Parts: sequence; C-alpha cells; structure tokens
Amino acid sequence: MRFGPLALLPLLACPAADEAKETGTPSTRYHPDDFADPAVHSPEAKLQTQECVNCHGADLTGSTGTSCDTCHPVDWRTDCTFCHGGEETADGAPPSYIHDDGTNNFPVHTNHVAGGDIADAFACSDCHAHPTDVLSEGHLFIGDDTPGVAEVDFSAGLSKAGTWDGAGTCSNLYCHGNGQGDNGTASAGTFEATCDGCHPHQSSGSAGWRTMSGEHDRHLSEGEGFECGDCHKAVVDQWEPIADTSLHVNGTPDIQLVGAMTWSSSAETCTGECHGEEHEGRRWER
Repeated sequence: MRFGPLALLPLLACPAADEAKETGTPSTRYHPDDFADPAVHSPEAKLQTQECVNCHGADLTGSTGTSCDTCHPVDWRTDCTFCHGGEETADGAPPSYIHDDGTNNFPVHTNHVAGGDIADAFACSDCHAHPTDVLSEGHLFIGDDTPGVAEVDFSAGLSKAGTWDGAGTCSNLYCHGNGQGDNGTASAGTFEATCDGCHPHQSSGSAGWRTMSGEHDRHLSEGEGFECGDCHKAVVDQWEPIADTSLHVNGTPDIQLVGAMTWSSSAETCTGECHGEEHEGRRWER
C-alpha cells in the first residue's frame, strides 16, 4: 500500500446482511453475515487475502457483482481516513496500525504533517506516492505486490535521493542534512530537533564551522563574531528560534542581510558595508 496501514473502521450496514437477519433465511452471499464487522472485513482487504476486484469489478462498482458503494459511504474512495484512520490526528497520521498490534514503525508521522517550531508541515507526497483514490496504481488492489507494507518514495519531495530501511531510519536526506545535499540521516525516537541537530550552530566551534559552505567558518569565528540572524534574519531572529518556519528546510538558502547590505543570489555576492568593512561584490564561495 502506498499510503500506509488501513484502519479497522466500521462500515455502513449492508442491506443483504440485514435482510438475512430479519427473515432468518441463510444468506447466499459470498461473504459471511458478519462481514460488515470491521474486525472481519478490513484485514481481508488491507492484507489482500481477498481479491475484492474479482467479484466487485475492476472499478468496485459491481460490474461483475455487488458494488462496494452499496455499503460504503459516498466519499469512501477518496477519503483517506475512511480506511487508514489516524492514531493521533484526523488527517490520518500516523495511520491506524495495520496489524492491529500497536506496532508503528514511524511514530513521528504527526511531527512531519503537522509542522512545528522547526519547519512547516510536509505533504504526504514528500515521502509517499500519494494515491488519488482507492484504485490508484500501486495503492491497494492494482499493482501492489507488497500487501501490508507502506512504500516510501522520496522522489517528489526535497530529499529525492532519500531511502527508508523499513525499521525507523531514513538516510540520504536533504531534510535532516546540513543543507549542502542529500547527506542527512534520522531515526525515529533518536533525532533531536535542535539547531545543531542537522547542521553546525554558532556554538559548534571551528571544527563544525569548517564543514559549512563558503565563508561560514570565517564569519562565525571569534574574530568576526557574526550570528546566524545577521545574514538570515528572515529565517532566524536574534534569540535564535526559527522566525519563519516556511523559510527553513525548504530547499533554498534564504538570505537577508543586516543594515544596507545587499545579496545577489545569481552572482552569490555581497555588496555594502557590514561591521565597518566594505564589501563590493564580494563572493561567498572562494
């Protein structure tokens, strides 16, 4: 499945089952009378122990049998939470546990889709091929050869080279990297969302600063004494929290200089006077 585990959510009552109960006549349907019970229905669908399309038709509208729409609500095909549910949010992140055993390999789903003090919310498509409905290719019934497994695909997000080990660790990430490429790694339960959790910080010292791009090392050294907000004041305020989370972890080095200094992103040069020193088209990378 492309979008994660399916939840054990209740179905609408199925007319054929109700009729069998009222008349006492044994049902001639393929499914047992209690199949509307989510504990019976959902596992067989999500783990594909039943090929629903064989009887309900390739589009599940009953071209070769009963339409799934007969029992499900009208928007069930595109309502992700109808099947996936949600353990912590109404948006379905993280999805309800697929095996109903309390196991969740990525408990920080909510942190990623809700956003916070470090970055804005990420879209599902940053880490998964996001289906448009239940019949999307590779999602559930069509082209899914790994039932019960949520495939991770970073190609549509910032971390295009990212990989997932299936056990809680993402690697080759731009997110969680130092901002200079897909070089970050993060494991659920161990990552700390601090300023130096991904890249060096003002307090990291020369060993850390030397790993940064361009003139970071010289500007942050004791002789210069610049702060992050001197060059990235739209992103970081003077007390160092992220001032605008939309400008952080967004794939772009957002530069806004103090005073009358100006920055040319095309030429990567600074012009103007800063801390008593004149810059005339001074290149950042030397």
